[in-house]
Amino acid sequence: MSNILLKSKFSIFSSMGMIPKTSVLEDNENKLRKELDDFNEYKDSDELARYKELDSYINSPEFEKTKKEINSVKYNNSEEFKKEKEYNQLKKSKKIKTYYQVKDSKELIQYNEFSTSDKLANYEELDTFFTSEEFNEFKKSIVQQKIEKSKEIKDKQDKYKELNKKYKWFFALKKSKELADYTNFEGSKELSSYFELEKQYKSFDFETLKKEIKSGNKEIQSEYDQYNEYKKLSKSSKIVNHLKFVNSEKYKNYLAIDDSKEVNAYLELEKEILSNEFKASVQEVKNLKFENTEEYKKLQEYKKLKNSSEIKQYFKFKKSEKLAIFTELDGSQEIVKYEELEKYIQSDEFKESKKHLLIKDKFKISDEYKKQQDYIQLKKSDKIKWFFKVEKSNKFDEINKWELTFEDDFTGSKLDQDKWLTGYYYGKTVLNDNYVQANEKQFFTDKNIEVKESVLRITTKSEKVRGKAWHPLIGFSPKDFDYTSGLINSGQSFRQKYGIFKAKIKVNHSYPVHHAFWMLGEKITPEIDVFKYDKKSKSKLSIANYWGNPTNEKEIKKNHSSISGPDFSSNYFIYTLEWTPEKLIWKINDVSVFEQTEGLPQEPMYLLLSSGIAIDGIQANLPCNMEVDWIRAYQKK
Repeated sequence: MSNILLKSKFSIFSSMGMIPKTSVLEDNENKLRKELDDFNEYKDSDELARYKELDSYINSPEFEKTKKEINSVKYNNSEEFKKEKEYNQLKKSKKIKTYYQVKDSKELIQYNEFSTSDKLANYEELDTFFTSEEFNEFKKSIVQQKIEKSKEIKDKQDKYKELNKKYKWFFALKKSKELADYTNFEGSKELSSYFELEKQYKSFDFETLKKEIKSGNKEIQSEYDQYNEYKKLSKSSKIVNHLKFVNSEKYKNYLAIDDSKEVNAYLELEKEILSNEFKASVQEVKNLKFENTEEYKKLQEYKKLKNSSEIKQYFKFKKSEKLAIFTELDGSQEIVKYEELEKYIQSDEFKESKKHLLIKDKFKISDEYKKQQDYIQLKKSDKIKWFFKVEKSNKFDEINKWELTFEDDFTGSKLDQDKWLTGYYYGKTVLNDNYVQANEKQFFTDKNIEVKESVLRITTKSEKVRGKAWHPLIGFSPKDFDYTSGLINSGQSFRQKYGIFKAKIKVNHSYPVHHAFWMLGEKITPEIDVFKYDKKSKSKLSIANYWGNPTNEKEIKKNHSSISGPDFSSNYFIYTLEWTPEKLIWKINDVSVFEQTEGLPQEPMYLLLSSGIAIDGIQANLPCNMEVDWIRAYQKK
């Protein structure tokens, strides 16, 4: 259909009130999506899965076969019969009887309790020791230790006696008065004087000295006196005895061994022999016998335990045949099977099963019969009927073609800055500031953008403000503005090539204020105006597409068209662009108003919503709003 016919059709439909109402469109889409959600939810429901499972089974040869088999089963040929028979045989077994006699018996309880007792543990530990080679070796070691230690003590005592006899004279002299007198006189002044005079007068010619004195030589009188003193001292009993002792053989022998290794060794041995420790070791050796050991005491304890009634009873039961049978069966597969069979035979399940197997017409009480009844009831279900009816229809074909890629319902208390930049994309990302084109009469500010009650409101106001303007020839320059408005874009968060882009928007009419829902690529082209409300008439708006070389204004091409319809400021309308590789389609409330196959964008584009003024000299009724309830983007699955 040509664009002239599309626009004419829309205009005629509008005049006749045949344009679908926004509320009806939304309600229908919501109902359809709700029904799709219900369909998808029910598609995964347990009820539907159960129906399909039953449908497959009830209508299968397997079900018919099972139905026949149910009535053909007899108790005498059943598993239940085999299990009951096996149980009764096991129950009569002597081993099984013995097992259960022992299992809960007082004898076993006492045996188990005593098996973990300290008394038994002590007995078994003692028994292990006293029946071992280790015990025999221990007794032998006691005897051997006594022999070795006795010999060691006797050897030391004999050695001491021998040395005592050998050095008896030495210690007698060491303690004698004779040695004491010698020692005391050794350093005396008298002895020192004697030795000095002896050096001088031992070989002195006394006769010559006497002649000199007789001749009247008085000068040598003092020497004569000293000589007489020497003679007197040499006859002193102390000196005579001292010299006699010094030159004696016994003193020489004494000096030869005094403080010698041999004497010191003897003294060390004497110290050891006379010590309390040595005396104690002598006594220890005397007491070194098995009867004095801890092991002997433990042996008596062991004998006592061995003869105790508890130990005897414990080992008697331990060696018994009945315990052997119990131990063999306890935890065995035989007992496990018996108890499983007993539990089963005594269970309501078995009783019911047996009762059931003895019934002639079993199908009506079977699970298959219940399944059949469940299936019949489900098949009558309105929900099941609805599901298969919808499944066969194509009502969801269109909605299933698309998946949501971008959405904002403006439900927060402020603009979602993860989705939107305010102002032109390059102003925020390059300048970190807002700017407008040179021909625009308003400046964009964040305070003209409000999110409240799930609606985005962009307001154009009459107020003076200073900001940046961009001119291709002179670049950015400061400029004073008389108006402010707002612009948001998804350039940083969302871009898409091909798809459906739509928004529910309500506009105020106040020419020359314009409101727009549009799309941009990386540069000034390509650009698509999904709608631009910029006419003097409330019932007109424009759509446009710009393409070509963005660096040369003369090479930029455009396709611009004016659309006539209802009063677009009277209510919310849904403005849609459907972009495919083959064409662009503009729609208002799902009615196509324009198509284009020329100049199709070949790159992802982002979304913009804005208001502004581009014409001087006309007084607008301000403030003027554009309200956006929601905006969405879809792409084909």
